[in-house]
Amino acid sequence: MKKKLTLIYLLPFFSLTVSFAQKNLEIKENTSSMSVFIDKDTIVYNAGGKQAGLTIQCSTELILNFTSNVDKMVDVYNVDVKGGIRYYYLRFILGVYRGQDYRSRKLEVLAQGYYPLKFDVNLQSGESKSYEIFDPIARLSSGCFNQFYNEGVDLFRKALYQEAQVKYRLSMECNDVPPDVNMNEKIAIIDSILSFRKKGDSCFIASKYKEASEYYQKIISYNGDDLYASSRVKYTDFCNNNFYKAENYFSKGIYKEAKPLYESVIDQSCPNSIAAHARLKEIKDKTQNAQAVLYEYAHDTPIGISAGKYRKGSAAYISLRLNSNLFETIRNNYEKADRPELDISAGATIKVYNPIWIFFGPGYTGVGEWFYTNSSTNSDSSNSDSSKNNDPVFTVYSAISPEIGLLGKIGPVVLRYTFQYRFALEMGNTVNNDKLSIQDYIGKIRHVIGVGFCF
Repeated sequence: MKKKLTLIYLLPFFSLTVSFAQKNLEIKENTSSMSVFIDKDTIVYNAGGKQAGLTIQCSTELILNFTSNVDKMVDVYNVDVKGGIRYYYLRFILGVYRGQDYRSRKLEVLAQGYYPLKFDVNLQSGESKSYEIFDPIARLSSGCFNQFYNEGVDLFRKALYQEAQVKYRLSMECNDVPPDVNMNEKIAIIDSILSFRKKGDSCFIASKYKEASEYYQKIISYNGDDLYASSRVKYTDFCNNNFYKAENYFSKGIYKEAKPLYESVIDQSCPNSIAAHARLKEIKDKTQNAQAVLYEYAHDTPIGISAGKYRKGSAAYISLRLNSNLFETIRNNYEKADRPELDISAGATIKVYNPIWIFFGPGYTGVGEWFYTNSSTNSDSSNSDSSKNNDPVFTVYSAISPEIGLLGKIGPVVLRYTFQYRFALEMGNTVNNDKLSIQDYIGKIRHVIGVGFCF
């Protein structure tokens, strides 16, 4: 009976002892503003499910388990140990997926010898958050190594590498260094990061964006929380990609697509902004009022039109000149078709000095003449045969007509002067006037003036 009473009295004592043996865990958020969740479940992703993730770190002395009020089983897709720190990588489905509501999630963290730690998990699609779970009493009573080591880890995460190296070296001088921790490796990693940053910055300044991005990517592979390297990667990728695309469009003459890309490079103050400014000036020179249309006048061809491009570098033009007699010739109205003429030319335009262009090129001139095969004026010409013999015959005399000239722009107005020299292809005299040679009939030179507008 006494033994039973003793056991009854001891039970509350052991219960209280166990209860007081339980300790509390605390949680601290270490999320970086640049963190993005990428380790998505492909099955959920392909089915349209939204996902996000948590990274939870703790000392290797703690072994954590996780439960949730909305998940049958918390998806811990990876566990890793680095430098005396254990990392748990958790993946969550968000919203409503396949009829299951995953909103209002509460996560419970369990560890032997500790009270359960509960907290709300508020995540957006694609978001990644990072937390540290620790025993506050153990942290306060931690030894020399843990103090310097944890401070070094925190500085490393903030990309304060030289300061982190100092803490790591101090931790090596402590008497309680764990045997499984290789601090020399961590210090060597920082040396590599500092070297990559120096090389990356040098390439960045020299506008070697591809090489710079590669160095910054190496830094991120060691420290995904390095905001400096992450921002430089995004910046160099943006600048490099937009400038490369703009250059590609520019080389193909697609200025409409190239212009906004160059402007975006300038707006973001990219290192290649100077080159982008130069390209925009070239585009302006090539496109602004480059097209010109003019009315042209010459003594024998008062009806003329010329069209072409006058821009920086070289371009081309074409001109057409004629007189009204040509239309009468087409209608066989030879009584009014005295000396019809057609003049066609084409060539190149080259900018000499703003706003003057020189142009030159070959041309063709055709001048027509009506003549009679039978010059008889028989009064009895009313019969059909005599009338047919007295119908005039049309012939064309041709010439090669090279030309050269100047064009000037005054705002939207364009003035043009052309000097043309003609080489007749036929020799001899005209039929109706034996004293006039074909060369003289066509004419040796012509002066042409034009006025128009550019756009």
